[in-house]
Amino acid sequence: MHRLRFGGPCRGLIFVFVLGLTFAFLTCSLLPATLRSAFSANAAHAAVKSASKTEKKKQEKKKQAKEKKKPQKKAAPAKTAKPAASWKAVASGDAPADGENAESEDTDLAKEREIGRRALAKIEEQWPINMDPAIIVRLNMILNRLEPHMERRIPYEIRLVATEALNAFCLPGGFIFFTTGIIDLLKTDSELAAVMAHEMIHADRKHSLRMAAESNKVNLAALAVMLLSGGAAAPIILAQVAQVAITNAYTMELEAEADRLGLDVLIASGYSPTGMVTLMERFMDEELKQPIRDYGIYMDHPESKKRLQAALKTLRERGIPVTRKHSLGLLRTALRERGKREELTVDGLVVWGGRRTPETREALEKAQAILDEDLQLELAPYDVHMKGEALYIKNRFVTGPAKGMDGTESFRKNLLKALDNARRRHPTAKYFQ
Repeated sequence: MHRLRFGGPCRGLIFVFVLGLTFAFLTCSLLPATLRSAFSANAAHAAVKSASKTEKKKQEKKKQAKEKKKPQKKAAPAKTAKPAASWKAVASGDAPADGENAESEDTDLAKEREIGRRALAKIEEQWPINMDPAIIVRLNMILNRLEPHMERRIPYEIRLVATEALNAFCLPGGFIFFTTGIIDLLKTDSELAAVMAHEMIHADRKHSLRMAAESNKVNLAALAVMLLSGGAAAPIILAQVAQVAITNAYTMELEAEADRLGLDVLIASGYSPTGMVTLMERFMDEELKQPIRDYGIYMDHPESKKRLQAALKTLRERGIPVTRKHSLGLLRTALRERGKREELTVDGLVVWGGRRTPETREALEKAQAILDEDLQLELAPYDVHMKGEALYIKNRFVTGPAKGMDGTESFRKNLLKALDNARRRHPTAKYFQ
């Protein structure tokens, strides 16, 4: 058990307290004579007032004695005060704040923010900060959707670092860092939200501080004192906290918690939870392509596949279908005119078309709406099939033969080609599980 010595700021507070007592004593004992005489001059007036008060008290006692003789109504039982609401309930908007708990939480957060600021200063000295307004605005829009679903009300801030390293991390107190490398890799908001939610959970649950406290065999309160005291150990422990966050060197238990709770936040905020799945798959794919590259957020270890399987299992248990195309930005349909033809494309590949007429346009628009809903990367080849000359995706009718349009069999083959092209762009996934 560690004993905390009072030194530095604490010793100063004690000195100020003693000085205040001394000043109060001197003020009373050395009161100016003029003030003492003024007090004497008013003594007679005070005596008269006192006598008047005594007479009033006697009359009130007589009144109370008469009232006691009258029959009294039973007093209503006093209402029991409800217990004060927890800070967690207050943060979620379910209950009013308990002053003491809220104050304690605010104090802890203020300490976390100060620890984070000190690590932040060191990082900004080493890495160039990118101030691209378009990226910052995009990240802040994602943050604004995720933040209300966190347990604690941390004032998160976004930083963008100019480096090719694929990383994102969050310092204590809510300072979130993204590298330009990871921004270039992740194409959709769902995947960026998956990264951000994961890192926000690390800060929300104090993961880096908990690991540093465990490493130094102290509790969180003692760790904060050690970090903020300015002692000899402070820079070393601060480096530990920053290293855990930057390299994502968390234990598997803490990583699993960040994955699980991050998935909850994605679902609650309206982002596709499949973004968490495709994110893990994308990093596993990048590790195979460039094994020497720095992958801070998902460092290569045997547990990566377990984490992916855990995310897939969670989605299956909740009845949430795994549909990767939106998270990956693939299988995007579009209509285009080319010469005398009008065509439907999937990721730029022409899959169906015909002579430019109102009937062709109507047929293409109907097929496009169906493909947007039902054409998924997880379809098996036999799911896109023919019944006679009619094209189906699973049990849904897509189209039949139409005058002036390409044949439905060629439409089917083109769809299978588009699916194959899309899967090649994200090869790590096991689509037919």
